[in-house]
Amino acid sequence: MHPILETLGGIGLFLYGMAAMTSGLQKLAGERLRLYLARSTRTPLTGVVTGAAATAVVQSSSATTVAAVGFAGAGLLPFEQALGIIFGANIGTTITGWMVALIGFKLQLSAIALPLLFVAALLYLFKRYRAIRGSGKALAGFCLIFIGIGYLQQGLADYQDAIDLSRWGTESFGGRLLLVLAGVILTLITQSSSATVATALTALNASVLTLPQAAAVIIGADIGTTVTAGLATIGGSTASRRTGFAHVIYNVITGVAAFLALPFYLWAVEKWHPTSITDSQEVVAVTFHTVFNGLGVLLVLPFTKQFAHLITRLIPDRTPAMVAAFDRRLLVEPGNAIEALSQGTARLANTAYEEARNILAASNENSKRLDALLAAIAEARAFALAAGTGPGAVGDPTNARLFNALHAIDHLERLCERLLDERRAQAVRTRPDLTPLREKAQTCLAQMTDPLEPDAIDAIGNLAQALEEDRPHYRVEVMKRAAARQVDASDLDAALDGHRWLRRIVYHAWRIAHYQRDLNLPPLPAPETP
Repeated sequence: MHPILETLGGIGLFLYGMAAMTSGLQKLAGERLRLYLARSTRTPLTGVVTGAAATAVVQSSSATTVAAVGFAGAGLLPFEQALGIIFGANIGTTITGWMVALIGFKLQLSAIALPLLFVAALLYLFKRYRAIRGSGKALAGFCLIFIGIGYLQQGLADYQDAIDLSRWGTESFGGRLLLVLAGVILTLITQSSSATVATALTALNASVLTLPQAAAVIIGADIGTTVTAGLATIGGSTASRRTGFAHVIYNVITGVAAFLALPFYLWAVEKWHPTSITDSQEVVAVTFHTVFNGLGVLLVLPFTKQFAHLITRLIPDRTPAMVAAFDRRLLVEPGNAIEALSQGTARLANTAYEEARNILAASNENSKRLDALLAAIAEARAFALAAGTGPGAVGDPTNARLFNALHAIDHLERLCERLLDERRAQAVRTRPDLTPLREKAQTCLAQMTDPLEPDAIDAIGNLAQALEEDRPHYRVEVMKRAAARQVDASDLDAALDGHRWLRRIVYHAWRIAHYQRDLNLPPLPAPETP
């Protein structure tokens, strides 16, 4: 086979293997990964540890970064803590380089990858068992990675004498800069910094690149991976643009620092451990990758708050608060999308409860806020419909939470439409016989705070039931007064309409709280079909 075809095929197999392994590991981790990220991140430091661990597990810094963007956009994490996850993802992504250097070259797994691929295919045939199927896909991806590295080694070995990169030597500033640029370009082409790092390590192993040259390419891979992230945030929400921009700035800063520190690192290795230069060049290169990412985190971590403040100053928030959570970029990950929907719906509900209290207490002279709330509810419904995962299996946790979200949104819209009815609201406020019920409704709505307490939901539910049971009695009493000519026709209509209006307001508020509570409950994993 022609060496160029072997090289290109090796890169292709590596890329496909990485994608398959990441997909399989994410299926295994599933909702647990998202919950782990959310629950384990309390400070920027824990965010670093969490981000590094999650990226090492799923072998995808992109998956971890998307989750961080989702949490920041949904309001689950402060921006500073989301930055910690991103910093940690940069450390976690170096695991791929260690896997290539220690397993790919030292153990030569490509020899046993084919029989392992057969085992992976058998596991993948268990379509009814999600965990087994995910294990098979992850193992298949793992095998393809090392089969790809084998082809990549063969292809580059044939070019060992044909390729002369001496004119790109890293002794000069310009030469190092060209190799960094080559790493950036290769990462943009492959859309994978891991593939660029693996290619650089394989070329180093095949003596196509020297150690300084491979290290410079690896620096370029770390910088190049941010370009895609930066472009992906264009047109997104403020949270996603801030996160992507912060990722770009951080990686460029660490890349520049690594570029300047590379000669000193090579000098130190040659001075203190000269045998590694000849015996374990790949390990020295991967160590450099890990060290400069780790030092970058250590240097920036104490200044996370100041760094976050700088980013927020550079990218101010112009998105209306009520729709900030409904960022369409979050739809790529259903778990993040549903979490954002949950948080966004809670904000809309809190606003609706507040508006209902205000209208029960005083006239609604300005309905602009209710109009804005209705527009935000329409945005929430569109986001919810786009977040659906299709028919899926019965009991799918994402679809179950989406069901609750759509119900809550429907009742929110009905509540707001009734709050706009000032004539009936005025009847409730001015009728003495409705004053006790109105005051109870105000008290119940005042208890509807985030997060919702079970007692608050029970209280408004009991009031809704009491109003429904009181409806025929109140209607009879008003009719009796009308028959005795104690009230005229307009007063009769105002009394009946006011009681009906108050009953529907309380009912919708109760149903919103009911579905909001179920939406916010930690989702259970989808049951596996035996």
